This record gives sequence, C-alpha cells and structure tokens, in this order.
Amino acid sequence: MEEANRPASAANADRPRVSFVIPVLNGETYLPRCLDAIRRLGLETGYEVLAIDNGSTDSTLAILKSARVPYSVFPGISVGALRNRGARLARGEYLAFVDSDVEVGEGWLREGLAALHADGVVAAGCFPSVPRDATWVQRVWDLHQRAQRPERASKPVAWLSSMNMIVRRNAFLTVGGFAENLETAEDVDLCYRLGALGRNMYSPAMDAVHWGEARDLRRFWRKEVWRGKGNLRGLKSHGLRWDELPSVMYPLYVLAMACCLAVGVAVDLWRGTLGVVPAATAALALPACILATSAAWQSQRFALFPHFALLYALYGFARARAVLSSSPWSGEGPRHR
Repeated sequence: MEEANRPASAANADRPRVSFVIPVLNGETYLPRCLDAIRRLGLETGYEVLAIDNGSTDSTLAILKSARVPYSVFPGISVGALRNRGARLARGEYLAFVDSDVEVGEGWLREGLAALHADGVVAAGCFPSVPRDATWVQRVWDLHQRAQRPERASKPVAWLSSMNMIVRRNAFLTVGGFAENLETAEDVDLCYRLGALGRNMYSPAMDAVHWGEARDLRRFWRKEVWRGKGNLRGLKSHGLRWDELPSVMYPLYVLAMACCLAVGVAVDLWRGTLGVVPAATAALALPACILATSAAWQSQRFALFPHFALLYALYGFARARAVLSSSPWSGEGPRHR
C-alpha cells in the first residue's frame, strides 16, 4: 500500500463531517473532472477527499499528487473492496462514495445531507445522467433507465447507485460495508442490507453526470456481460427478490430460444422446409420488441423504437453470455474491476 502525504488541513484533529471516497483504476480521462466538481461544492472545512487506487498504470497517481489528494494503492481487488478500504481510512460521519468518472452537481452534497436529516434515512443518492455530448447508445439507454426510476420527487427506493451515494458511516459499518466478492451489483447488495436499518432515499436534486457510460455497441456489450456476471453472484449473496426476476428470466429465455433456433435450423435442413426457424427467430426477438414498444411509448420517442429494440436485444444476449460464462463448467473465475 502506498499513501501520499496529507495536506495540513486533513491532518487537523477535528473529525471531518464528510469523507469523499473515490475508487479509481486508470482514471486519467475523467478524474480531473471528478475532483474539480468536488472542489466546486464550495467546502472550506469539515470534509476530506480520499482516493483508493486499484493499481493504475496511467497518469492517475500523478493527477492525485498534483491535486494534493491523499491516496492509497490496493492492486487487484474488487471495487467494493476498494470502497471498504477507503471507509476504513475515512474519518467522516458521512461517507460520500463518488466514482472517478462521475461529476457531481453543485447541490449534490447539500441535497444529500438534507435527505439524510430525515428520520430513518441511512443513504441518499441519485441516478446520474449522461453527458450533453452523449452518443445515441448513451442517450437511448438513459431513456430506458429513466423509465425505471422516479424523476420528479425524492422517494425511498430499494437500491442506489454506489457511483454517487452518501451513507451514514455507522449504518455502513453496521451492515459490514460492500460485499468484496462481487464485481458488480455491489451497490444493490449493500442497499438491500442497509434497507434493514432504514430507508435508501433517491434524491433527484442531488444531480450528477456519469461520463463513463458505454459510448458504443461494443462497449455496451462488454459492460452488460460484466454486469450480468456480478448480478448472478449477487443473487447468491442476498437471494432472489421479485424485482430482480425479469433481469434473471430474460437471459434464460434468450438461451432457451437460441437453443430452439439451433434445433430449428437442423430440423428445417433435414426436412428441406422453412418452418421452425422463422417461428424460433420471432420468439427470440419478441421480448426486445415488447420492451422497445414500452420504452418508446413511455418516452414518447416512437422514432427510437429500432434503437431501443437493438439495445434490448444486445442486452439479452450479453446477459445470456454472462450466464454461460458464470456456469460451473465455464472455467472462468471471478475477475476484479
């Protein structure tokens, strides 16, 4: 482990009220934006910023040194483990987890602390938006995500995104922090456990931008395969909940219909007809078309139906790929973020 010298203000004996914990791996592209956004919060005293590096090989550590941000290096561990290491080093009453590719808004901390002042609230956060120069993949998937969450008012939710979340330190420690064996969905798992202590509050006024969302179809595929593996491991940790059933059944359906299509090809070739393949193909495409219709209707962006359908289809196949690669016979072990 390596740690930079703390600035004099951080060495003050007074305990800070808020500790910002930033996990990072090769984050040179967006890290300066993340740090500048925290500075723009206008905080003079009562807070600290800690970066927990996963073994960066780019200029990340040089950026942190230049910005006088204390950091520690823990190579090859999961993002949940990184955040846990940061929480152990942090001294604040509140732990503000912000990923290195997230830019928090000017009211992020103010609104987050206001939400935590309500009785029974143990964590607060928002679901970040995409940048203004977002690609069509980012914009369309953002519309999908907006349809899955409340937008106008604060509301208790089952889980919050750990890429920008503030949580009471005592509650975080009580539930044991993030599950370190999970590559993804570690925020869902944490919030389910926090929910036993109090409410997780979605606060849209907090406002944040996620710069690292997948910009093209190739990266979208890779991220959804990766996320799918984490979701499956998360089920082993907290068990299956009803709200997770669709995300579990969809990839299983895709696998089943893909098998039917493969059998249909063999049957049609043997018979010399074209009967089973069209039906299997239609069944395979059906969920993506239904989801695309719903998303286009909810967003009132009917011209985007083919874009929604393509992303939902790619999502289904990516999650099905995650199921196969996470099976006992796949030979793939857990990987770190």
